[in-house]
Amino acid sequence: MSFERLRSNFRSYKRLLESDTLGSFDFFTCMVCLDSIDSSRFDQFLGAIEAKDYAVLCKVIPLAVHEFTHFIDSTSTVWGMNHLNKMNEAYCSNNRMGGKEEEFYKAKSFLEHARSLRLPDYYTVIDRAKGPDRPWQSRITMGKKFGLDGKLSKDPILFSQFLNAHGDLIARSPVSTVSILEASAMSNEMLIITSLINGLSEEEKLVESGIYQRESLDFIYNQNITEYSVCVHVVANHLQCKDVFVASQICSIITRLVLNFPESLVEKVLSSDIHQVVDLPKGSEFESRVRTGIQNLNLGILYFLMCSALPSNTAESPGKMIAGVGEALEKLNLSLDLLSEEASKEIEGIANNLKDSRLNAIRLLSRVGLDNFFKIPMTARGLKVEELSLPRVYLGDGTEVSIFQNDKSLLKDVGIEEIFEELYEGQEWVERFSEGCTA
Repeated sequence: MSFERLRSNFRSYKRLLESDTLGSFDFFTCMVCLDSIDSSRFDQFLGAIEAKDYAVLCKVIPLAVHEFTHFIDSTSTVWGMNHLNKMNEAYCSNNRMGGKEEEFYKAKSFLEHARSLRLPDYYTVIDRAKGPDRPWQSRITMGKKFGLDGKLSKDPILFSQFLNAHGDLIARSPVSTVSILEASAMSNEMLIITSLINGLSEEEKLVESGIYQRESLDFIYNQNITEYSVCVHVVANHLQCKDVFVASQICSIITRLVLNFPESLVEKVLSSDIHQVVDLPKGSEFESRVRTGIQNLNLGILYFLMCSALPSNTAESPGKMIAGVGEALEKLNLSLDLLSEEASKEIEGIANNLKDSRLNAIRLLSRVGLDNFFKIPMTARGLKVEELSLPRVYLGDGTEVSIFQNDKSLLKDVGIEEIFEELYEGQEWVERFSEGCTA
């Protein structure tokens, strides 16, 4: 049964964090599961839509938006379309699909790509003996990854160290690909919750706003999951922004720009005055590693660089937010128009290649990805889910449902198994071949 195999995926190394128990997204099959919602609760949700019952809606809509953001980011961005392309090459390298032995390495490469989304626990440090007393301080450091051979590689890795109110180191987190993906999803989740709260009466709004603000701060200041919250800390600390919701909105824009950063613009960024942006002497080791990270399309380093380029008044108003992002891009020899144009070219090029895939699921997802990409503005804060093509999902009891109705969705009449079965077979090939790769 597809549901049981999908759940098995989530229990394996593919889950982002063990704390991800409410919902799940599988990067091997692009499937979504709302683990904490069963059929009974979903029926309550359907009844609550017309009644605008906040207590019920807030348990389903934000969770669905969070997981669907992972779907969008993994299929409908430059990074996501490249993810689909790597998946296609890996799954089609199977000799049963007509692949040849000299192409088998693509299977192993895709497995390592998927594994690297969240870095191994080795790179995260948590000192639970020290209390997470607020306010926190943070500082950015740079290291290097260890390769599969155990030797220090040339690949840089960006860290944020977190200190409690007493100056004690309580955590060190890498700014990884999953940090970017989770920041994107959490930002959209925050925006939809805020929207739901704004629909309440003034008295209810006051109460629920206070509750949600406390919950948000508890998430941001949880030393056990800083790899998930680090991106908000980076932008908030740079701008000295104390409003977590404002910082989250800026984070939403920057993560979208980073996920849509095209390879064609790497040289333009490298020709900018990076040392001035990071406020360090020209030729420093830190600057050198930033440059290497940009060459490698390291999303965490690119995010840090864009945040570092933001002017100090970016958080003051929505207008200054967009203007600040534009100014930051200019410092990196970019512009919104240029980034959008080049991103469109790259995503269209990959989609055009994938339309000839031997996998029906890949052909469909690439078409969906391209369609969704052009429906989401580059500086969008939040997703208009009712306008996007989104897949059906599994509930926690295995029931298959559609969450947001869209009669124009390219996935409206597509069941989960039509996508899952084909891609899961590809995943099994990737894992089976990778087991045969030895030193």
